[in-house]
Amino acid sequence: MRKKSFHNPAAFFKIKSLIPVLLFTLLLSCAASDVHRTGAELGDHDRLISGREYDDAGRHIVAALSSGNGDAFNRTMDKKALLDRTLQGISQDIPVVRKARASLYTALDQAGVVMAKNLGENTQLTFVRSRAIKGDHRALVRVNMGDRGMSYMDFVLGKDERGSVKIIDWHDYAQGQLYSDSLRQALVLMLPHDKMLIAKLFGGAAIDKKTVGQFSELARLSRENNYAQWIEEYNYLPEELKYSRFILVTRALIASAMGSDSEYHRALKDVNIHYGDDPTLSLMLIDHHFNERDYRAAHRALDRLHDYTGGDAAIDLMRANICLAEKKYHQSTKYAQIAVRKDSHFEDAYLTLLMGSVYSKQFEITVNTLDHLEFNFGYEFEPDEIARLSGYEEFSKSFIFAAWKADRMAPRDR
Repeated sequence: MRKKSFHNPAAFFKIKSLIPVLLFTLLLSCAASDVHRTGAELGDHDRLISGREYDDAGRHIVAALSSGNGDAFNRTMDKKALLDRTLQGISQDIPVVRKARASLYTALDQAGVVMAKNLGENTQLTFVRSRAIKGDHRALVRVNMGDRGMSYMDFVLGKDERGSVKIIDWHDYAQGQLYSDSLRQALVLMLPHDKMLIAKLFGGAAIDKKTVGQFSELARLSRENNYAQWIEEYNYLPEELKYSRFILVTRALIASAMGSDSEYHRALKDVNIHYGDDPTLSLMLIDHHFNERDYRAAHRALDRLHDYTGGDAAIDLMRANICLAEKKYHQSTKYAQIAVRKDSHFEDAYLTLLMGSVYSKQFEITVNTLDHLEFNFGYEFEPDEIARLSGYEEFSKSFIFAAWKADRMAPRDR
């Protein structure tokens, strides 16, 4: 079994949200708006769906995305239903609206390609569960991008004309809104001179010709991955739009993509100042609370996230890591154990369990975790190397360590 280098689970403390993978490439970003589904839509306790077909659809979506085949993901979507949701309440008898719908329909042909490209080869997708929220059938998928962060996508499911279960929308936890809302916001770029439509889409926000030009420039910069210039141009937006929810969230995601921790945390700080009470932004703001060492706020955000999703191993792992930072080692161990019980294939949870058990002096758990990591995940641990690790001093002096080392050195029957 190949040897893996020892990974410091503290790296998983970076709880950066997944960048919304369709937002930048399809010209669907940078429209200033506070239009979004509120936490009330997500706040009810989840109800599991008994129909197996919705579970099967969720697993099929994961398989399509994991394959890296963009067309496979496209086949899981009902584009007509998605655009019907997007344009709900907007008259489609107007020629320019029909033209905009056609443009969006064509753009969605690239959805799977863009999704697969941005997720990357090393992303682990896990179907968590199907459930019903406010009449919607949803499939919750965990998106673990390793050092790049973790998020969830909530795929809204419906049946097409043939009775097949397809995606009709999805809620992006990194962004805190439905994708149909992002599409709706994009219409301002396509129909910049329709004041009545802008008023309906953006709650009467004053968006003049100059501002539309600025939005277009920001969209161009994001498509070209020119994130530093995007941040520079952001500073010239009108004050009331600069601190609108959508623009602030986009700024944080742009800063994350740019790889600037300082800019990322400055952006998150502004998101928290202006929209810290918005429950749909809980996942994004966990990173802010952790960076500020406001662990109580981080736990509250995790509570809200647990309520939205119905609970998941990654949420328990984030809580375990926060407890590590608080030096509450027994609690960290407990939550890491909960995480591995929920998902026995979750490697990061075992790494945090290892740290928590060492620091809480629960050394039986430590050796069991070391053995599990070797047998199931390809690690090879040398006792003398383990003994030299910072924080492992007491473990290395324990009777349990001595017995574990002796057992490893004993000759094995061939």
